[in-house]
Amino acid sequence: MNKFTLMIADDEKIIRDGLEHSIHWDSLGFNLVAVAADGEEALELFQAYKPEAVIMDIHMPVLSGLEVLEKMKGLRPETEIILLSGYDEFAYAKKGIQQGAFDYVVKINMFPELEEALARLYRVLSHKQEENRQYNQLLLLKNDYTFQQYMKGSPPSELNQAGKPSYYSVASLWLPSPYPLDVIGFYQTAFPLKLILQQDDRYIHFIFLEEGEEFQHFHKKLADCIQMITAHLREIAADAYKIGIGSIQRCLSQIPLMYKEAMKTIDFLRAEDPDNSARSVLLYEDWQGQDTCIEFNNVSSMHWVNWVYTGDAVNLVHWMRTVFAEGCLHKKLSVSDMKYFCLQIAAQFEKMTKVQENKALTLNEFDSIMDLEAYMLPIVQEQCELIHHRAQLQKNENISFIKEYVDEMYRTNLNLEDVARQFYFSPGYLSSKFKEYTGMTFSKYVITKRIETACQLLVRTDMKIYEIASEVGYSDEKHFSKLFTQIMNTGPREYRKHNK
Repeated sequence: MNKFTLMIADDEKIIRDGLEHSIHWDSLGFNLVAVAADGEEALELFQAYKPEAVIMDIHMPVLSGLEVLEKMKGLRPETEIILLSGYDEFAYAKKGIQQGAFDYVVKINMFPELEEALARLYRVLSHKQEENRQYNQLLLLKNDYTFQQYMKGSPPSELNQAGKPSYYSVASLWLPSPYPLDVIGFYQTAFPLKLILQQDDRYIHFIFLEEGEEFQHFHKKLADCIQMITAHLREIAADAYKIGIGSIQRCLSQIPLMYKEAMKTIDFLRAEDPDNSARSVLLYEDWQGQDTCIEFNNVSSMHWVNWVYTGDAVNLVHWMRTVFAEGCLHKKLSVSDMKYFCLQIAAQFEKMTKVQENKALTLNEFDSIMDLEAYMLPIVQEQCELIHHRAQLQKNENISFIKEYVDEMYRTNLNLEDVARQFYFSPGYLSSKFKEYTGMTFSKYVITKRIETACQLLVRTDMKIYEIASEVGYSDEKHFSKLFTQIMNTGPREYRKHNK
């Protein structure tokens, strides 16, 4: 069940308390948001809470119910008001109906009649809500279509019949996500310029136009429009916003360019002020540009490819953040430039992973460098992790192969340096990874393998000690016996005697 907000206004405390606590508001579909004790307080609470329904006494001190009714209807004509009257106040109640009250209820034994009136009011509000929803949906669709036509440089003919000289400008509003914002509020605002708008994810785009205007007049009206937008944002407590305004042009075909300028300006504001604490509004023509040390033109130097090939997400992501940030601050670089940069990165990942990742990149939908960055960095992070994981698996496979080689060749004169050179590893890297894989250093693993084999020969054969020592890779019987004792805590002869 939908809930509609409701306010009570009555100067008698017993009536206020009775209404507040004796009616099951939830079951009737209402949410009681405020209770006022006189007409003046009722108006203050009405402006603060903007209720969709009001139950109000006709006679109240300071301002009468009829005076408050007139003021409320002036502020919010859509609010429905039920008046409470005494048995001898029919004339006042009739006047209230004439001024737009939904109904009136006599206070004597009022609860059954009031609940019936509330039930009817709920049905009326629900019907109005559905009608408004359908109208607003059609309005948004119409504006979206008109906006797209303007962006193509071919607005509907009925909007361009006069053929008078016109000025145009495009402004884009960015809000942090998620942030609920009802764009219908902008339609209901009396802007000094004609307005077409479109809502897109975290953005609202405005096309401002006026026929037969002087440049200075248009510029002043545009500034007034932006002030009205920011006032609306303050009213709904939206403080972390950015508004980029494209240049003012006289040519309809320049609207797509103005749109790109507005989005680029927002990127500049966001990159300049990531904490959203500095300026929030900027005209593209007032943006002086930045002298940056951007590395975009040096992407082809390929110094970053090493990070791709090694799966080094830390360095690659840090460098990409720098490029994106400088791209936002660099006035001459466009979103298209940054998309080309992203495709170069994706192409290198494709070479490494053999997966055509760039086909999955839906970059055409992005008009903002900052949004492009937010899309790309998780992909880069994921691809680096994939490459790093594959590299680790490959290295582990190589270490496994080296272990098998050692298991086969342990009787020979093996040493770490020779094996590392043979398998194209550095001795230090092989030592570290071999220990990580087997739990033992390379030399200890070879010794352990030799002693384990010697134990088997001592128990299962009648070979002499020096013969066993030679069999497992030791030419010196005394050295073999010493190592055997250190590892097994007993000499080879004693081991054979107790285990044969």
